[in-house]
Amino acid sequence: MSLLEGRRPTLKDVAKLANVSHQTVSRFVSGDPAIREENRARIQAAIDELGYRPNIVARSMRVRRTGLLSVVVPATAAPYTPAKMMSATTAEAHAFGYEVEVVHVAGGMHARTDRAFELADSGWVEGVLSLASFDDRVRSGTRPGGVPILEFPVYDDNLHGAGIMLDASPMIEIVGRLAELGHRHFFHVGGPVGHPASNERQAVYERAVSARGLVSHGASRGPFDGSTGVDAVAALPEDTPVTAIVCANDELAAGVLMGASQRGWAVPDRLSVTGWDNRQVGQYMPPGLTTVIVDHELVGRTAMGKLIATLRGEQPPVEDFRALNAVAWRGSTGPAPEARP
Repeated sequence: MSLLEGRRPTLKDVAKLANVSHQTVSRFVSGDPAIREENRARIQAAIDELGYRPNIVARSMRVRRTGLLSVVVPATAAPYTPAKMMSATTAEAHAFGYEVEVVHVAGGMHARTDRAFELADSGWVEGVLSLASFDDRVRSGTRPGGVPILEFPVYDDNLHGAGIMLDASPMIEIVGRLAELGHRHFFHVGGPVGHPASNERQAVYERAVSARGLVSHGASRGPFDGSTGVDAVAALPEDTPVTAIVCANDELAAGVLMGASQRGWAVPDRLSVTGWDNRQVGQYMPPGLTTVIVDHELVGRTAMGKLIATLRGEQPPVEDFRALNAVAWRGSTGPAPEARP
């Protein structure tokens, strides 16, 4: 706690208490290794006693650097937050000596663009990265004063996946592998109608089933939770030929597993089930859930790497998302009943 009765301690206050010049304190704060050890110890003790913190704005006016970057994401009431992606984004910035503040902006792309301009012009930050689209006033450029503003749109205004996050190509591998295991009759369980990722996953699923001459017995859509999966299985007729249910996320798949259990359908002996997103609990379920692992960290590193490269005047890294998604085959999938010995 400061000893200056509420007033923010200054560099000169530190110099006075440490009995050195304010130029020496300034050099210390800037990391000058040439300061004598005895002076270094007195300055650090004074800083600790006064609770001194550098004035970031004033320092930025002198050295044109704050070491701070802003990452803008939509503000939404949705329960999902891109925690893994944000962690990787922050770690990439830290590796290059930057700190990160995450700014949640409500109101859509126009409000997001306004906020990005405000941040870039504030003097507080050296760069702004948005994980959702800007409006037409900015398309990844540099503001006067040299502060870059970049968009890397992987979410929409509701934090639903956009851009590369809509890649549903693993559905082709899932359907293909199940077909190799003898499955011919499929069913799909998806999220809410209109949800971009769920729509794309269903569309690719249907194309994959059709391309192999297999049969899809329809789809059931609802909230992204287990109840949708339970209800989907309960609605299937007793004599249904369906032996494989492909789900748009792991919560839906967990509901399908429960619904199968309630009907006495063994998994995977009677029914094979797949999910998406690799929720950690899935690998510990009996049986372990076959799912799609999405490398959110790869996206975060790439997005921040692009901003860092711009700040350093370098070519941005090549965006290679071939390894973004990978199917993890586990115990919830197996040969179709008629293909078992």
